[in-house]
Amino acid sequence: SDCVAHHPCYTLGKPRSRRRVKQQKGAGWVELVLALCTLIVLVATPLYLFVQPGFVESQYRRESFPASDRFSAEERMRLSRTLVNYLLHRASAEEMAALRTDTGEPALRPSELSHMADVRRVMDGFFWAHGLALAILVLLGIFLVRGRQGPVLLRGLRRGVLLTVGLMVLILVSATLDFDHFFTVFHSLFFRSGTWVFYAEDTLIQLYPLPFWITAVTAFAITIVVEAAAVWMVSWLIERRGRRAA
Repeated sequence: SDCVAHHPCYTLGKPRSRRRVKQQKGAGWVELVLALCTLIVLVATPLYLFVQPGFVESQYRRESFPASDRFSAEERMRLSRTLVNYLLHRASAEEMAALRTDTGEPALRPSELSHMADVRRVMDGFFWAHGLALAILVLLGIFLVRGRQGPVLLRGLRRGVLLTVGLMVLILVSATLDFDHFFTVFHSLFFRSGTWVFYAEDTLIQLYPLPFWITAVTAFAITIVVEAAAVWMVSWLIERRGRRAA
């Protein structure tokens, strides 16, 4: 007992080790939150680039892009422009429902209008998640940097990059092996069964045939991988600079 009493290192050792374990667990949770937020931000950011009338119209201008059986090139662009603007809240549901073809017929059937409303809800969810995840990343980043916990921040970002790249590899491999199956699985995750299946002559299929989605998914995934590589490179450079300064 005298030995214990005269050796404060012994009595303080356990609390210190417990504190260290708690700090490590806390850092682990913070890194997990950072990784998930990084994944969400990297995946959702390209929506701002590709969900635009300009991207759709650039696909229509490609020589290899299939022509529509019902619409001229100009009519196709006109109809699609309103649909994309609806997804971005630049056009109302009434404006979309009022769309007419060049022959004066309603452009969209009720089931197509309903599906577009579902798509906008999903898009809104992605945009909301993107904003929330970005805010959490910024706040945690400021907190960790001020608390001299930069390594925790960098590890969390890199874990998020690894998660993102893994997901993109899975998507690209799945889409390459069997795009129809990938397309079905993707839609089943976000939409009720039967609400997203249309006939070949329906407007949504005429505007956005399968080649459009193949190109969009590929461009989307490649963009995300490029983003992830940029985040990894920046985190590596910051870490390298910190080591040199030390």
